[in-house]
Amino acid sequence: MNINNPEELKKYFEKFKELVKNEEADKAMHMLEELLKSIEEQVKVRRAGSIDARGNISISEPQDNCEHIYMSLNHVMEYYIYAFYFKPDCDVVLSELPYGEYYRSYGDLCVKSGRYKAGIEAYSNAICWNPVDLDAILGLAECYKYLNMLKRYMIATKEAYRLCCTRATMARYYRNMGFYYLSAYKPEVARACYIYSNIYYKTDNADAELSYIEQALNQETPKLSVKEMQKMFDDEGIEPGPSSDTIGVIYRVGQIMMESQDYRLAKDCFSIVYDITQEEQLEKLLEELENV
Repeated sequence: MNINNPEELKKYFEKFKELVKNEEADKAMHMLEELLKSIEEQVKVRRAGSIDARGNISISEPQDNCEHIYMSLNHVMEYYIYAFYFKPDCDVVLSELPYGEYYRSYGDLCVKSGRYKAGIEAYSNAICWNPVDLDAILGLAECYKYLNMLKRYMIATKEAYRLCCTRATMARYYRNMGFYYLSAYKPEVARACYIYSNIYYKTDNADAELSYIEQALNQETPKLSVKEMQKMFDDEGIEPGPSSDTIGVIYRVGQIMMESQDYRLAKDCFSIVYDITQEEQLEKLLEELENV
């Protein structure tokens, strides 16, 4: 397979997605395996990130005769978030092809088929192409969860935390923390995590876990105040809300997109910030962008 033919690869990947949609998982997996094999053989560049065996993510090590870092984006704001957190030591080149998405999609298939070790490898490769790909990091955490690697599950969840910038993803973070503390035999902390998760974004999953804890403790779910839960989180080192740094970067990207008159991307960024902050000023700005 010729990796240097973007149009051919785009058609190939569209065919793969059609197979997934039609639930032809075996054929889809085979297609993607062929694609990933070709990438490994033909694409020899310094990727944006590195991940160790425990799930800790860092910038990739410099390589001889390599003047650039190559990154595969899902959205432009990821470039700025990457620059903020990883401080690249050379120019970052954005890949024309979505290499990270290829690996992440393979990881998703692996999870569905119960191949969690293969999923870890796939998501790790996706993270190397894009160290701020939240879906890939959360996918990695899920693989650790199913393999009962709880310490690594916690590391991946904490890596994901700083990228959680919507109510839904913050809710996911607290559900992950709830699972960890329930597995660590700290049901009271787990219960607070699931309650807090529902404050951000109510889900059947969190409700089911709260019901399970009720039965296990033979105790109704108490009406904990936010202050009580945050005190519990402080004692355990659990973040009480989203990263202000990440929200600030996304807001700034929105401003940059406005200055560039790319109103679609500006709206994307401001919508994310509004989702988590509910600021009235942003609501008015988004209404104005609807008419641009």
